[in-house]
Amino acid sequence: MKVLLKQAKIIDQTSAFHNKRMDILIDNGKIIEITDQIKTDKSYKTIESKDLHVSKGWIDLKAHFCDPGHEYKETIESGLDKAAKGGFTQVGVLPSTHPVMDQKASIDSLFRKASQKTTGIIAMGCLTKQMKGKELAELYDMQKSGAALFTDDRISTDAAVLSNALMYAQNFSGKIIVSLGNSSLSKKTQVNEGEASLKTGLKGDPNISEIIEIERHLRVLEYSGGSLHISGVSTQEGAELIANAKKKGLRVTAETHVVNLCFDDSEVLAFNTRFKTLPPLRNPKDTKALVKALAEGAIDCVVSNHRPTDEDEKEVDFESASFGAPHIQTVFAAMNTCTTLKLVELISILTDRPSDTLGISTESIEKECIANITIFDPNENFDANLLSKKDKLYSPFDVSELKGKVIGIARDGQFNMN
Repeated sequence: MKVLLKQAKIIDQTSAFHNKRMDILIDNGKIIEITDQIKTDKSYKTIESKDLHVSKGWIDLKAHFCDPGHEYKETIESGLDKAAKGGFTQVGVLPSTHPVMDQKASIDSLFRKASQKTTGIIAMGCLTKQMKGKELAELYDMQKSGAALFTDDRISTDAAVLSNALMYAQNFSGKIIVSLGNSSLSKKTQVNEGEASLKTGLKGDPNISEIIEIERHLRVLEYSGGSLHISGVSTQEGAELIANAKKKGLRVTAETHVVNLCFDDSEVLAFNTRFKTLPPLRNPKDTKALVKALAEGAIDCVVSNHRPTDEDEKEVDFESASFGAPHIQTVFAAMNTCTTLKLVELISILTDRPSDTLGISTESIEKECIANITIFDPNENFDANLLSKKDKLYSPFDVSELKGKVIGIARDGQFNMN
């Protein structure tokens, strides 16, 4: 199939065509022509928009698809369909399922389920057996089956276990991921400590809980060596600690959740369970600091932290409600609408920076390159019809107010158009 992108502005800092508006012809999954104007005939499928843009394919490093175990909320197949609608050509799938993905067979099964989808899987395996935090899982066996990252998701990582994991993973270039906020200071907390906890009467999660965790992880990394990724940074001081660690030469990367970029803790004052997140929404100073840290490179990328929910988990009192919400389809539009990041910065955060975090190379938008791309219009309104009724109900975003339309993706010869 021949596809023509008509007068698309190319956002790819590694391409000779960066920031240029060009016609792009794709045939059999390969870019065969990029020029000012390409004449069309009936054999071409033409894609146009008022302000058509194209970039390398977007990457989300953290989503929960609930499969196996809670397929009534999401499956691998439905999750990847949503990821494609959100503009992602690759997505990291968390291993905290039922049963957990802590062995080779579970990684093999994950890839089989994803094999027919346009969006590709970045497989994550558990860091410890059964995700119990005591004994390292078979990391190397999972890596041979395609696991790129290893994490126990929200489970706190013991210092000795983390040290062993960092040293062991160096033998096969494994990437270890740790989360934050699971120290004793965060037990049973509901909202950010401060105005939110004072006005709601809910137990507050203090910033120092995250700061202590980051300091501990960085100390272990400095001792053990290896490569560490810190997930879910939500505070100004946390971002500063990571920036300083990078200056010291530590191999550390970090990401923040899209919801923490776009909202602050004032949203929970009405006890709206859509805004119950881990880490909690912080104060406006922290929210602004995260945007600045992204712009300066202290924080590498943004993730959806997509966690589908249902009415039994959200239509209850705030303390009983689950943490998290569906985000994977609204990441780009939310960042494009709610932050001060320039479009070039935003696209880098969704493309080159997560690929650098993974240590993988991605092809530029150039003639004769494979078309692994995302096609979008940053000035069109978000299409709320793409969301399921459930996702629309439990998303923290008023989707009618978002700007940024994903038109489609292409990956390895397949197209998925909205």
